[in-house]
Amino acid sequence: MQRLLVLFDLDNTLVDRRGTLADWAAEFTARHALGDEERVYVLSVVAERAYPSTFDAIRIRYRLPMSAAELWRAYCADVAAMVSCPAEILDGLDELRAAGWRVRVAANGASDI
Repeated sequence: MQRLLVLFDLDNTLVDRRGTLADWAAEFTARHALGDEERVYVLSVVAERAYPSTFDAIRIRYRLPMSAAELWRAYCADVAAMVSCPAEILDGLDELRAAGWRVRVAANGASDI
């Protein structure tokens, strides 16, 4: 018996990555007493893809005392805690499974998150 398979992208399909990153940037800049213009900059450098090296540039720009590795770990933890999947999306995935579909999620971001 052949089973049907559906594959969904995670970012901006199942979860609102853009909104989560905007929220994260606002929290990050507030935590480090940076202004609105810096919030825009920080968001711009993580918007496409963030890597540990991204946080070395942020650390240097703002003369932050923590290491890039510490900033990266905090970013991963913060973003993972902030992201959520809307209930109607979860319900839809449940409906697909109940109808016999195998549901898979694809993501090309950092596995740390």
